[in-house]
Amino acid sequence: MGPIDVIKAIFFDAKDTLGYVDRPGHLVTYKPSTETLLETVGGTIGCRIGIITNLPGNVDSAAGLKMITDARIARFLDPAGFVTNHDAGADKPAPEIYRFAAAKLGLAPEQCMFVGENFLEVLGARAAGMQAELKPCPPGREFLTKDIAARPSTDKDSGRLSEQIMEEDHLIGRRLVMASAAISKKIAAGEAPPLRAMGLLVFLLHEFIDRYHHTVEERVLLPLAFANGFPQADAAYVYADHDAGRKLFATMRDTLERIRAGDTAAIPLFREALDAFVVLYREHARRENDETLPGIGAHLNGHSDALLVELMERFGPGDLGPWLMLIADLEQELQASTGGNGMPDIKTVAVMAYHRCGEQDTLVPYEILKHAAMVLAEQGKQLRVRLLRVAASDPEVVEMQMGTRVFTDGAVEPEDMFDLLFVPGGLGSGEASKDERLRAIVRKHHDAGKVVATNCSGISILHRAEILGDTPVTSAATVARRLKEEGANLLQPRTMWAGQADGKIWTSAGGSGVHGSTIAMIANYFGREVGQYLGMGWDTYPALGEQIFEERGPQYLSFPALEAGIQDALEDMLLPRRAPAMAS
Repeated sequence: MGPIDVIKAIFFDAKDTLGYVDRPGHLVTYKPSTETLLETVGGTIGCRIGIITNLPGNVDSAAGLKMITDARIARFLDPAGFVTNHDAGADKPAPEIYRFAAAKLGLAPEQCMFVGENFLEVLGARAAGMQAELKPCPPGREFLTKDIAARPSTDKDSGRLSEQIMEEDHLIGRRLVMASAAISKKIAAGEAPPLRAMGLLVFLLHEFIDRYHHTVEERVLLPLAFANGFPQADAAYVYADHDAGRKLFATMRDTLERIRAGDTAAIPLFREALDAFVVLYREHARRENDETLPGIGAHLNGHSDALLVELMERFGPGDLGPWLMLIADLEQELQASTGGNGMPDIKTVAVMAYHRCGEQDTLVPYEILKHAAMVLAEQGKQLRVRLLRVAASDPEVVEMQMGTRVFTDGAVEPEDMFDLLFVPGGLGSGEASKDERLRAIVRKHHDAGKVVATNCSGISILHRAEILGDTPVTSAATVARRLKEEGANLLQPRTMWAGQADGKIWTSAGGSGVHGSTIAMIANYFGREVGQYLGMGWDTYPALGEQIFEERGPQYLSFPALEAGIQDALEDMLLPRRAPAMAS
């Protein structure tokens, strides 16, 4: 090689260089360093930007690009700058993939640089003729601290980066809460205690939640928040909840040791601690996300926010990668201990039709579920989907909210039991929620352990049937206020859907979420292959990507004044208040 050429393009690795992958198909960028890095390279330095990444065999290049787009960094890339091992026919660190990437930009390897955290990949780039640099993982002091401009704020989001980082930590913590609930469910069902999963959970609660997350809040976040004017009394519950959590963690550790020693009397004590942790931390995370973190952010400026973020990183766990792999290992262990993926065996579906149910809310799920039945039939599996009225005495033709008249496939008979009962929303959902016949059908299926699903305002019927309990749910904005007032565990911000593969309640938001939430429900209950096939056929997978395989859909924006207006107009129709009890 002759004299060093001027560098015209810089390629980056993705995972552990620009961010960490917290779950399959989802990249969380390092904040604020990744955007600073890419903005500077493309702007001040003036180089074209590319990404060279190795993808698993079951993830194609389109899905990989979707991950980069969802992480909001695709805008920095050259149009031809995204390169995968599938495109190149070679995996890093083979020199061929680097030469392929350079040629794709019309450049010689000597005109390019590769930056990554993997030393072997850096050597592979140099062997291909590129210059290459090893980047610290996680980011260290390679960037000077700069003031951070806030994003647009809402009543529950200050827009400050420190708030965003803490809420991302809460998403990781939520996976441990879900794992705790899953272990408790197994013990309650009389299964043998999943000792490996219990051991992993106890370790993560002590070493990740307490040693890292609690420490960051108690030693950095809150002291600096108080210094900037946040009222100390408003955070008293945080310390109290942390202390309560530590006692529960200690109980889990001690009872697990007894269980390992053969003391079966400790099993219910371990489960009691699990259940208490789930209740405590669900409410703790909600209160921090909705109240405390936005309040702290309101007292910060760009300079204090930047310093807070940097100091939080100094107390952090370092590289999140091993912790996330351990959490994934815990989740896989819980799936393996069920002898499968834990999904209900669904062979029969009833989509309920009632007077003034919504055309979209009812017929879109019905059609997509019928399509799922066709796909499953090709695999030699059976799924029967029927559109049913509440009782044989009801009219055979149901008039929907916009006047469409639809013939039902039949009626629910007293002896009927379906594996999945789908209750749609619509302008008639409020009146339907008063129908004890329909409420009894909902309760009967829930009590039998069947899946009960709904969309839009159909949750009114589930709510009046009193099956929701503390299940995290979502809904249309029209009924969200009243659901919260009446004690439902409504996710904030609302999500397009809320459920989990081994759960028995699946809820969805309003009209914009009907299509995506139905595909996601099918993906979660019938598996990845069916979900991805339908998702491509209905153009949902290209729109939502890997999120259709997750238990929570995309978060909705909040417009409090507009929501209040629509709630004032419609909530009495869609979720009427309970009639006062008759005097005796």
